[in-house]
Amino acid sequence: MLALILSPLYIFATWLIAFMVNRWLKACFKQTHILVRIIIYGLFIFAASAMPIGFLLPISKAKFVFQHYGSMWLGVLLYAMFPAVIYLGFCVVWREHKKRTGSTEKMERPRQVAIAAASAGIIFTLLICLYGFLHATDTRVTEYTVELPKKNCRLDELNAVMVADMHMGCNIGVPEMEKMVKLINECNPDIVFFCGDIFDNIYDALDDPERLISIYQSINSKYGVYACYGNHDIDEPVLAGFTFNQDEKKVSDPRMDEFLERAGVRLLRDEGVLIDNSFYVYGRPDYARPGRGIEARNTAREIVDLINDDLNSTDPLDKDYSWITGQTDVPPVIDYPVIVLDHEPKELEELSKAGVNLVLSGHTHDGQIFPANILLKFISENSYGYKKVGNMDDIVTSGVGLFGPYMRVGTISEVCNIKVKFTE
Repeated sequence: MLALILSPLYIFATWLIAFMVNRWLKACFKQTHILVRIIIYGLFIFAASAMPIGFLLPISKAKFVFQHYGSMWLGVLLYAMFPAVIYLGFCVVWREHKKRTGSTEKMERPRQVAIAAASAGIIFTLLICLYGFLHATDTRVTEYTVELPKKNCRLDELNAVMVADMHMGCNIGVPEMEKMVKLINECNPDIVFFCGDIFDNIYDALDDPERLISIYQSINSKYGVYACYGNHDIDEPVLAGFTFNQDEKKVSDPRMDEFLERAGVRLLRDEGVLIDNSFYVYGRPDYARPGRGIEARNTAREIVDLINDDLNSTDPLDKDYSWITGQTDVPPVIDYPVIVLDHEPKELEELSKAGVNLVLSGHTHDGQIFPANILLKFISENSYGYKKVGNMDDIVTSGVGLFGPYMRVGTISEVCNIKVKFTE
């Protein structure tokens, strides 16, 4: 619904940039033919229409082509607004100056300044957008090292790989997933974690599902691949990265579940598994959209309780549940290190207090484009990278794929190689 609310701003921004381009041409040549102005407006209208046309078209190749180029235009629009607004401000200030002073001063010098400034703005926009397009899927490996309590773990170290936010769909497909899997395998992982937003809402947008399944099957990992779902792993229309029907129950397309099963990916839906009798991996449903069959996901402390139920064979009636009801803040002792996969980096304090050792997340994309990556630091529990929360380690990846604009500026597409050391 947010996409509809922002649509008037989208239309105004498109008109403003087209208007400013025409003003710039007029300033450069002192006069432009009406046909030139019509062509300029026509090109901008066509570019701006790609995204809504793609949204309205039925499932088809054309639909996803329009959506792809519409997402590229969205990025151009965002960065073109900066010089357009500055140029507009200059025009307004100059007119107000002449009105207040009654000046009859000619516009020659201000015109030259405006032309130079606008030209610089256009060059800036073209360069930064070109960089953003080329850098969008320039995936690389980011390395982390963490120490977790050994407890009853039989291992001294674990070589883990985490990826998130692939957003497979109209923007991300076979070439990007081939590169991602190649980087994963080059890390020679013991275990691989997918931390949500594997799909980009519409399963039919996958360019070649069978090929993608084959690519995922080629991941080499000693203990396998484990995943949790994110807020985009649902069957729902998407426009400019925003989804609709926010209040309705969210369910994944059954083909998404089947895809992961055939691809050899173990989906954890509010459940966990003990790996090699050494460490526990628990996958949480998405914070905002838990998905099919889950009305409300387990709390941090309920996760620890479930793990203890799984690990211990004693009668549950004999256990001390006072820590869950708030009578004490001390959770029961967990016999193994616990790694939690949680798409959105939320409830970190609660997970830390419950006794979780490592949380792996995505969702934020690190803002994806500047200056969103700066602003996100002020509103997220952890917008990107490593953070220590109590005795717990937390790592948030900027992801592999894209949300909204088809570009990355000031952030990276990454595969995270996490070297875990189990210490006494």
